[in-house]
Amino acid sequence: MDWYVFLAAFLIALLILLFARVPVAYAMLGIGVLGALVTFGSFNAALNQVVLSISSSVTSFTFTAIPLFILMGELLFRTKVAQEALGEIALVLNRMPGRLAMVAVGGGAMFGLLSGSTLANTALFGRTLLPEMEEKGYDQRLAVGSIMASGGLAMILPPSALAILWGGIAEVPIGPLLIAGIIPGLMMSVGYMIVVTLKRKGVPEEETPPKRGFAEIVRSGVRHALGPGIIIAIVLGLIFFGIATPTESAAVGAMATLVLGLAMRRMTLRIIWDSAVGTLRTSTVIFIIVLGSNLYSQLMSTTGATRGLVKAVTANITSGPVLLLVLMLILLVLGALIDQVSIMMVTAPLFMPLVAQFGWDPVWFSMLLLINLQIAQTTPPFGMSLFVMKGVAPHLTLPTLYKSVLPWVTSDSTVILICAIFPSLVLVLPRLMAG
Repeated sequence: MDWYVFLAAFLIALLILLFARVPVAYAMLGIGVLGALVTFGSFNAALNQVVLSISSSVTSFTFTAIPLFILMGELLFRTKVAQEALGEIALVLNRMPGRLAMVAVGGGAMFGLLSGSTLANTALFGRTLLPEMEEKGYDQRLAVGSIMASGGLAMILPPSALAILWGGIAEVPIGPLLIAGIIPGLMMSVGYMIVVTLKRKGVPEEETPPKRGFAEIVRSGVRHALGPGIIIAIVLGLIFFGIATPTESAAVGAMATLVLGLAMRRMTLRIIWDSAVGTLRTSTVIFIIVLGSNLYSQLMSTTGATRGLVKAVTANITSGPVLLLVLMLILLVLGALIDQVSIMMVTAPLFMPLVAQFGWDPVWFSMLLLINLQIAQTTPPFGMSLFVMKGVAPHLTLPTLYKSVLPWVTSDSTVILICAIFPSLVLVLPRLMAG
């Protein structure tokens, strides 16, 4: 079978299953097994390939960081430490216009550093901040848009679970990739603050809270935000200074969170058990996806699909900027139709050879990809954040959700453009890393 026939058949079958609501983990694995049978022609040969693929996937040290970071986030949420830190952000920003929308932005950045889960952030802020913003008279589109956009900062800021997943699949160094997200993530946060400032018509007049004294601010900050801040500093510092790998840093972060909960007398056996169960459920789905992805990648290589696609693209596109634009547009279109993990699984074996062919820095390209996927998460008609927000706030109509994301998508697109033109903004911190 010619490579392009195999590639087209594989992708069409995958898209059909995804549109039929088959979980991406089972869709990738099932089509991979069927593709192995077609490729190798015998059951035994296909079975050997599947077993080898599974073995090489689950034994990767890189992916160990994912469940550890998930566990850290679970413990922080279930002990209410993260929620109290969010409350502290609200108090710090209490005299700014558009305070609650700014809280959504600041909280999205902080929770991104603590949990690494985009959808969890969106769901949490949708349940907690949205009712208060609606009660105080915020424009509905401003309220919803600020929550969905800032919730996506978890995909960019470390320790992003999707960044770790992409790094493992695309063979991009995890430590530099995590650290590279700091500056683009902060740029996105600033862009969101500018959007809130420009949307003053949607911001109601709020009562100015009583001014707090400096001593009170310090006491409250130490009480509610110092612990999570120290954990974030330890995890990122260990990676940045080359003291520990991302996996080792994740283990230290999970242990530090456990110790913090015990010190605050909030950690119970029930919380530990529920956090472990939640971590296991999420991690199991991710690892099944990895199994299917690895099998898919090997089949693409075996059939010559990867090599053939690279030759076909590079033969017709000789300009690096044009190719980059084409790849970003492909990601944006895919992101409006299927979820981010599926996109990563499908595109990694196809895009990374092109990255090598054109001599691009893989960390820089990966960061552009992640920002693009964050945009796609809120892009109609099938952005996952849209459905999460609809789930936690059923009274919202889909047209309202669709219109609410436009200013934030424009802001993120501007960040992608700046990072594409000035790669040093993405690469300056990774280049300063020790080790």
